[in-house]
Amino acid sequence: MDVLSDVFRALRLRGAVYFRAAFHSPWGMKVPPGRFANFHVVCGGSCWLRCDDSAAPIELGDGDIVVFPRGDGHELLCDPDAHSVPAERLMASPRAEAAPNVAFGGTGGVTTSLICGHFEYDRELPHPLFETLPACIHLRAGDGDGGWIVAASALAAEVAGGPAEAINTAVDRLGEALLIQTLATYIRSREDQASFLGAVQDRHIGHAIELMHTNIAHDWQVGELATAAAMSRSVFSERFRRMVGTPPMVYLARWRMLKARELLVDTGLSMAEISERVGYRSEFAFAKAFKKNLGETPGEVRKSGATSH
Repeated sequence: MDVLSDVFRALRLRGAVYFRAAFHSPWGMKVPPGRFANFHVVCGGSCWLRCDDSAAPIELGDGDIVVFPRGDGHELLCDPDAHSVPAERLMASPRAEAAPNVAFGGTGGVTTSLICGHFEYDRELPHPLFETLPACIHLRAGDGDGGWIVAASALAAEVAGGPAEAINTAVDRLGEALLIQTLATYIRSREDQASFLGAVQDRHIGHAIELMHTNIAHDWQVGELATAAAMSRSVFSERFRRMVGTPPMVYLARWRMLKARELLVDTGLSMAEISERVGYRSEFAFAKAFKKNLGETPGEVRKSGATSH
């Protein structure tokens, strides 16, 4: 089982590509903080990124990608001293061009080609994946499989102009694949792996997490997981807590509730069937744990899910 894909499904991950466009100097785009995880891919030329007013701008080259997992505000600029305007205002007056299809900024000068989009996920659902990521992830073209990232994003941009059915299927899948690839490349480039991503890739802790995800209804105990991870109980518990941010049994309990929520929204299974699938023999105990972890009752989630559909 792919643990990251499993997490993305539970968190309702969706990807969207806004555009692939040319930016002619002078230009500057200010993206305000928001609820979406923005991303930008430089697929031609270069530009500068400023994450906040106090940080020095970072140069982005052809093939670079930046992701803002929690939707932090930032600026993209043609040069470090360029003036930026709100993205909404800049996007209000696109110009038609041969390739890419639209352009922004000046009418000449140096050209930068960007693919811009976002990842949407349910930020109300607790999971350590996004909680342990930095505000900004910057991957350079030479990091890992950067060429794949550019190719996938370019394909998503092309699909975005096609039929609605193609957008709903292809772009969602490409968005998920793009984010998985970006996160995997990011964690491989870091020595400090005290994060959920590091835990998933750790051969001991990652194996234990995979077991929890693969057989969620099993009555897992810390000692059993530690044995499967080829570690002592104490070492396993400490390492798991340090990397994931919670003790093993707390992670398992929360994960069960996220999967139960997914089943409540996406299936017609009864409460009894769902509680059994996530490891609870008592429907009452399941409902109590669900409310404690997610702040809603199973019935409330099912009702809101039916309404949204």
